Amino acid sequence: MDDDARDWSLLPLDLLRKLGEMLHIPHRIVFRTVCKSWCSALPSIVFPYPWLLLPAEQIDDSCTFLSLPSDNEHCSSFKFSPVPPLHGMRYAGSNTGWVAIVDLAFNISLLNPLTGAQIHLPSFLPIPRIEPLPNCGGYLCHNPHDNSDSYLFEYETCRDYFINKVVFSSNPTPNNYMAMVIRHEYPTAYTKAGISKWISLDIPVLDIIYHDGLFYALRCVSEVYAFDLSGDNPVKKVIIDLFNSDIKLSDSFLSRSYTHQDKYLAFSSTGELFLIMRCNIYVDAPNDTKKFETESFMISKYNCESSSCWDEVRCLGNKSVFIGMNNAYFLSIEDFPGLRANCICFTDTFEGMNCNIVKGRTNADIGFFDLEQEKFECRLPSSEKLLPPPIWFVPSIDSCDDDNMM
Repeated sequence: MDDDARDWSLLPLDLLRKLGEMLHIPHRIVFRTVCKSWCSALPSIVFPYPWLLLPAEQIDDSCTFLSLPSDNEHCSSFKFSPVPPLHGMRYAGSNTGWVAIVDLAFNISLLNPLTGAQIHLPSFLPIPRIEPLPNCGGYLCHNPHDNSDSYLFEYETCRDYFINKVVFSSNPTPNNYMAMVIRHEYPTAYTKAGISKWISLDIPVLDIIYHDGLFYALRCVSEVYAFDLSGDNPVKKVIIDLFNSDIKLSDSFLSRSYTHQDKYLAFSSTGELFLIMRCNIYVDAPNDTKKFETESFMISKYNCESSSCWDEVRCLGNKSVFIGMNNAYFLSIEDFPGLRANCICFTDTFEGMNCNIVKGRTNADIGFFDLEQEKFECRLPSSEKLLPPPIWFVPSIDSCDDDNMM
């Protein structure tokens, strides 16, 4: 009998279970997506903690994940394949087991690195004031204030400078997805299934998060908009007005001198809205150089009954928050054994990476910040190579629904 004629779903369940239990976690996840009988044969998987998806250092068909260290343990890494080649790709966003990847030609797609499923989104090109110059190996960027002033960017530098972050809806499919992009020096834009281009919303933003069917965008210091992209035209609603909100900075936060500040929005599992502020500074590094890294954090929670709308938070209880290029989220130590409680788990931003490129340094701005103690618990070691920052990744395949079957 030909292999194609065999019905592998009819294998004995006890045999399938024994085979599945011998696999590493990523392979077990894919094992459960083959068909319903394979899924039911292997128990639901409890993930020990989120992973870091590392940038590809060479051309191959695998990706590398780094598990977070639990108490008295070191980080461990593992490779998984097959996936589309990721060398030269930039991780621009992640949500519910999917990663947004952008190539050097500004082509973007959503990738599930465990199943290899890929959803192609419209290209970011053309971009106003950016002219491709293939013979020169880059893009010619024109000064918006002086047409006679232009400068040449290499492909990778141009992509990483202008595309900050891509945020997309949960559990996307080719026929059902929505996405927004944060662009440096350009207003935010959106696309969705059925649209063949990115459409500008004419609003510059600092951060975007997808939650419960809506995109929440942070403007200025503390102004928040909600965008509903489900209809024929986007609907914008003001959630927090700039003129009626204020952030009261703590004394310890005010005492810090910083070079740059990043801001992130995050929703808790109960629907509470948080604003995370991240202070970055230059510090001394070997060989008489400077290094750009995180110096402090502060978290505020939205309170509509407060005079300032934002109240400082020093304790997250049994939860920790994950920020970086991902769709920020809270995780509980009860659901993820080994996870540190009351911590901010952070990866580098492209702002920080670009600053370190200028200073001739690789970046190691990845680690954990204890919110109550206001100190860094640990920082993960950096690579000697200059690579894009990794991204937080939480696998989402954990059911036997037909949509999850390969």
